[in-house]
Amino acid sequence: MPKEQVLLGEIFGPVMIGPSSSHTAGVSRIAFLARQIFGTVPQKAVIRFYGSLAATWKGHGSGDAAVAGLLGIPPEDERLFRGRALLEELQAAGKGFPLVIETAAELPPSWHPNSLVLELYGGHTLILQGSSIGGGSIRIDAINGYGVHLSGESEAILVLHYDEIGVIAEVTHILAAHHINIAATSSHRKERGGEALLVVETDSPVPVSIITQIQKLSSIYRVLPMPALTL
Repeated sequence: MPKEQVLLGEIFGPVMIGPSSSHTAGVSRIAFLARQIFGTVPQKAVIRFYGSLAATWKGHGSGDAAVAGLLGIPPEDERLFRGRALLEELQAAGKGFPLVIETAAELPPSWHPNSLVLELYGGHTLILQGSSIGGGSIRIDAINGYGVHLSGESEAILVLHYDEIGVIAEVTHILAAHHINIAATSSHRKERGGEALLVVETDSPVPVSIITQIQKLSSIYRVLPMPALTL
């Protein structure tokens, strides 16, 4: 029987800035993804660490990694070490944004031990709960209060809409008409007839023109693109 092929990336792992794959690299990926979803420089940001991150965030550079990600610095960039210092430099120049870093006293029972919540405020609000699950891999657990399960490895759009009949069909029809292949969909709502979130994962990025077309649908009030992260 021939040997199974193993990729070099599977042996050596992804390129990561340490000291910790979970507390530094993973945290930076969550924050970088949050910034990409938010789409612009926030007017205010709150970082809240839970579990082991709350206990070790200073020593493992989690705070600098998270701030660097919110500044739009990619996870593999060596400037990760200077996240808070870079923000202070921007603030001194009248740029940047106010930042609050908090630690939670208790970890909710169902949460991963390496969890954090990022709150970004500006023209809109993004509250993202993520967990760093090891080896630099991440999981997005909630977006604006909607429970999700996303790895960040796929392109996706987050469609915030009113819970009305036909919304999912309208969105998927537009994507199909433009030959955008759908990998997976999931629908989330807090209560029947209220606001809801549709997550559509795709095999390729959704162009801005198509996002604009979807956002013009009467039941939809915001569409947020979520780019794929590379490990």
